[in-house]
Amino acid sequence: MIRILNIAVTLMLNLCVCCSLALATSQEDEIELNSTWQKVKEENGVIVYSHEIEGRDIVKAKVEVLIDVGMEKIKSILDDVSCRRDWVPYLVESRVLKKYSEDEKLEYSLFGAPWPASDRDFVYYRQLLHKDATKIVFTMTFKESELMPQQDGVVRADLIESQYTLTALSSKQTKVELIFYADPKGWLADWIVNIIQEALPFMMLRNLKVTAEGMEK
Repeated sequence: MIRILNIAVTLMLNLCVCCSLALATSQEDEIELNSTWQKVKEENGVIVYSHEIEGRDIVKAKVEVLIDVGMEKIKSILDDVSCRRDWVPYLVESRVLKKYSEDEKLEYSLFGAPWPASDRDFVYYRQLLHKDATKIVFTMTFKESELMPQQDGVVRADLIESQYTLTALSSKQTKVELIFYADPKGWLADWIVNIIQEALPFMMLRNLKVTAEGMEK
């Protein structure tokens, strides 16, 4: 049972991409919230919240952290596909498939999984929604594309919603918020998915904080 749980945990961790995830209008209209955000964990300055979605078995997570680095520097780290493996767990590859503009891109990410589980990948549309002197908001939404067809032996997961909000508290401190809602597909039980739904974005922002602050030293 422990081995099965470990494999399940790893599978869900593999869904992360610098991760997240996306705020599609059609999905937003479709999803009704039936509870407020509930705080479930706080560790090393990283706070995790979750809430239930009416009519769905998988919970949505929100994670917040303060990083002692300027907002533009945080954005540059999130934008840089070449360094994502430094802070995204189990990421094997991340690359831009198509660049529509500086603010809109189609990207691909592949995550490794231990045997006998299958690797996970997904294609997602990344869009900058808002940017001013104090706040940056961007989303990533699952999207199929002929530029990256599905591969044998790799499960294409569904990134339902992922949104980053960066808020400048000063020139050297940024509040980072990540909303994360994903379906790994496959055989994972919902209760296992929900455990990792909260753990995965926690790990991402914890690693992002360590990576970003380490670059400033």
